[in-house]
Amino acid sequence: MHEYGLMEEVVKSLLAKLAEPGVDTEGAETEVVLKVGALAIHSAAATRQAFEVLVKGTPLEKARLNLIVEPMTLACPSCGFKGPLPEGAVDPHEQLPLAHCPRCGTLAPVTGSRGVESIELVLD
Repeated sequence: MHEYGLMEEVVKSLLAKLAEPGVDTEGAETEVVLKVGALAIHSAAATRQAFEVLVKGTPLEKARLNLIVEPMTLACPSCGFKGPLPEGAVDPHEQLPLAHCPRCGTLAPVTGSRGVESIELVLD
């Protein structure tokens, strides 16, 4: 359900963009490039399914979704490790997600990976 709500807002903003004067989609192949943080969605498959359902009967119906999920990152205050964390390292429902540093094991806050980072509409 979370993915559906997120994609509702994405599709709504894309349809508004397509409705602007001077935007011509006639005969164009359309690609939506959506970059989201790993904590913004619980399932890439559910996100894709929500997109498919929401674009039916709209000018985006034949659009391809290129979903880019940015990994969670951790900056360890103890050993200085800075880097991505593997998928599933943090429960996406946590308000303040913490994870163990892969280098030293210290519990540290996860940074980034929340929300939509960018939406791009490509017309070829």
